[in-house]
Parts: sequence; C-alpha cells; structure tokens
Amino acid sequence: MMADVRVVGMVRGREITRPARVSVEEQALVLAWHDAAPWQLAFDGLEGVQVSASVVTLYLRDHDVLELTGDDALRPVALRLLDKACRMPELTRGLRHLGAVRGSATLQAAHDRWFAPLLAARRAVADVSDPARQVALMDAAKLSEAMSRVIDEIAATAAPADAAERRALEAALEEEAEALFAALTRARLAADAMSGGAEDTRLADWRRWVEAMRTVFAEADEAWLGVQDALA
Repeated sequence: MMADVRVVGMVRGREITRPARVSVEEQALVLAWHDAAPWQLAFDGLEGVQVSASVVTLYLRDHDVLELTGDDALRPVALRLLDKACRMPELTRGLRHLGAVRGSATLQAAHDRWFAPLLAARRAVADVSDPARQVALMDAAKLSEAMSRVIDEIAATAAPADAAERRALEAALEEEAEALFAALTRARLAADAMSGGAEDTRLADWRRWVEAMRTVFAEADEAWLGVQDALA
C-alpha cells in the first residue's frame, strides 16, 4: 500500500518541498524520494499524526512537521500507519512469576486469580489498534477495583471460617499490592493525559500510557511474591 504525495515541511532546520512516494513498513513510514535515498521515519519518532481526506500531517520530534498532500490513495496509507504504530505490544514478556507458581492447588488457584484481571484486559486489546478503545478496554480504575476484589476473594478462600484472620490477610495482601495500586493510578493519569491531549502529541502520549501499563504488569508480578508468602 503506497501513495504519491507532495511533502512540505521542516526537518532539522531544513525546508522541504518535493514529491515522494509514501508507504508503511512494519516499524517505519517510508518516504521514497524520486531523486534521493528514501527516508525511514520510525514510529517511535512520530509524536503525532493528523489525518484528513487528502492531507496527512506528521509531527516529529523537536517540533519538526511534515505535511503530505495526495489523492484518495493517501488516507488508507495513513490509517495503516496508525494501525501499525498503535499496535499494543506484549506486556507480559519478562515477567518472572506469571505461570511459575509451585505449591498446592490452593496456591495455584490464588496465582491464577491474581493475574486474571490483567490477562483478561490484555487479551481484550490484542487486535485493537485504536488508542481510545485500548484505554477503555484496559481501564485502570476498573482494574484497580478488580484487583481489590481479587484480594478479598483470595483472603476469603484462605480463611473462610475466621473473620479476624481474613481481615488480617486482606491487610497483608493490600500492603503487598501498594506499588501495584500506585502504578494503576499513574496509568489512569496517563490515559487521561492522552485523552485530553492534542493530535500533535497523541502518539507520544499513547506510548507513555503503554509504558505505564507495562509497569502495572511488572508491579503485579513483583507483588505476587509477597502475596504467595502471606498465603504460605
């Protein structure tokens, strides 16, 4: 998928007004010049993208801007760019304790229950590339509520007949999860910043939200060790 465009803008103090052919690869937007080597603009170098019927504006780092003007073939290229650039990365890679539990069936059940809300949210966005939809499906406030319920359920299962022991266990698990809940709060703030941000920073804001969600998964993974010890 490609389109012929006229590129007008400023990059590193250099004014540009020239024709090119634009296409999208796995990790970059490519501008193939008719009389020079092509440029590859990595997705993580794009701060924002604004799309209209025949014009696509690229907001680069350091306040550089490129405006691409073309025909009806340009819009599908721009939408493919957004689809590729906003594909949710894998958030569980590198987690040490997810799926690595050893012990009783009760401990295994607690492990599965602990990670279930996060894994369900990750599965929900697997094929979603619209940032607003991703944020809705991985709503940090709802995840925080879900993790609070998980703590109550784990404590109730571990101490079904002793209310005092159950409350003590709930308090211990909440203490172990403090960093997780703090990370969820930061993720909610990052989502709010993205939703209220401008088009020229939308991709940068989205990447900050993704990193905030990556931290949520990492904190849940770290917290599980303390949860496991408390249950033991």
